Amino acid sequence: MPSIQRRSFLEALGATASVALAGCSTLTDRSDDLPAGSLTFRSDHDVPHELGLEVLDVGTSLGDRENGHETVVGTPDIPVSERDLTTTVMVEPDETRTYESVLRSPVWYDIRFTIDDDYPGEDLARTVIYPDRRGEDHLWQRLEGRVSEAGELSWAVASTDNPGPF
Repeated sequence: MPSIQRRSFLEALGATASVALAGCSTLTDRSDDLPAGSLTFRSDHDVPHELGLEVLDVGTSLGDRENGHETVVGTPDIPVSERDLTTTVMVEPDETRTYESVLRSPVWYDIRFTIDDDYPGEDLARTVIYPDRRGEDHLWQRLEGRVSEAGELSWAVASTDNPGPF
C-alpha cells in the first residue's frame, strides 16, 4: 500500500478542520515496530465502520481519576493543532489503517474514540496516553482503536521500541 502524507489523508477523508496534522506522518500497512505516537484503526467486524478520535485535553502530568477515566493536568507549551486534534476514518471489514507519529509531543493526551458517530461511554472509549515514555518500563507508546468481530469499540495503548519523533 503506498504511503499517504497525513495532510493528504485528512483532506481525502474530509476530516474535521482545525486538525492541522502537518508533518511527516504517513499511512502504512505494516504493524511491526511502529513509531511512538502512531495511531492505528482496525476493524474485525464484517461491515464498514466510521471510527473517530478526538484529543479532549493535553497536560503536563496525569491527573486524578474522574467519572471512570483518567484525566490530565497542567498546561504544556505545544501547538494548538495538537490540542485540537480530531479525525474520522472509514474502516472496511478486516482492514487496518495506521498513521505514523500522529501524537508528536511529549505530553499527556486525553483521547476519546467514537464509532459511527456514537460515543459508547467513558470506560469503553476514553483513555490517556503519554507517547514518550523513555526511561520507564513501557518504553514509547502508540494508540489503537478497534472494532471487534461483534461490532464493539475498544482501544489499546501498546509499547514500541521505535522512538519515532521523540
